[in-house]
Amino acid sequence: SFESLPLYALIAGLVVASSIWSLRRLTAPYRMMETAVKRIGEDLKSPPIAESGSREVRTAAKAVNAMQARLRAYVEDREHLAAALAHDLRTPLTRMRLRLELLRNSIVRTALAHDLADIEGIASSVIDFATFEVTEEKSERIDFWSLVESIADGFEEVSFDNEYTRSRGLICVARPVALRRCVTNLVQNAVTYGKKAHLSLRQSDRIITLAIRDEGPGIPQAELDAVFGSFVRLEQSRNRQTGGLGLGLTIARNIARSAGGEVSLSNHPDGGLMTELRLPLAV
Repeated sequence: SFESLPLYALIAGLVVASSIWSLRRLTAPYRMMETAVKRIGEDLKSPPIAESGSREVRTAAKAVNAMQARLRAYVEDREHLAAALAHDLRTPLTRMRLRLELLRNSIVRTALAHDLADIEGIASSVIDFATFEVTEEKSERIDFWSLVESIADGFEEVSFDNEYTRSRGLICVARPVALRRCVTNLVQNAVTYGKKAHLSLRQSDRIITLAIRDEGPGIPQAELDAVFGSFVRLEQSRNRQTGGLGLGLTIARNIARSAGGEVSLSNHPDGGLMTELRLPLAV
């Protein structure tokens, strides 16, 4: 009868609400794992998730935390080993350089000096790459324009396209030393391979973008992503003859991603390589 309709509607509503509650309870561990895995992928050093809630949620949280701990231990062991090996190279390299100074000036001495400089550069690059994740550094609020400006001042080949329209309030949150290394690597890459670097800064949709355009030959479209791989070097001007080990861009992208940002490459329509560093604007 019509008089029973409100009762039936109430019962149906309770059944639907109970079903939704049960479904959310059953899927809670999966949602938590999805969020946790995404967070670990962005920052392996992020704090472990709270092991509280229902038995299923606690079990899933413990499993995720154990996985994160094992991954972090594995990465740290690998990076400490690489850093130790590269560091140990410095002692014999120093002895070789001292002995080299005792030789008379000759073509052989000059060639050996260049080779030693290359090996020392490799050791320094590997140490930087290996110790990036294990270095303890707190994130801070950073005036990004001032940071970029201070780095650009160290390069005669660098110019600002919008120097007289300085953007105010470009504040990001990142590890200061790491972010400085990131920007320095990108600018150094442009100067080394592209002769000159033109910098511009802008903000859009709460994203800070540093654009770096060089005057080099660019990179083949099919190899734009490949250059971010560790120890990847391209032929022609982008090789060991012009310096670099193929780690600068890798380190820069890792640092950017740890701050919630990204580094991308593209060939500029007017020639040269365009490098863009994007970072979220601080809240």
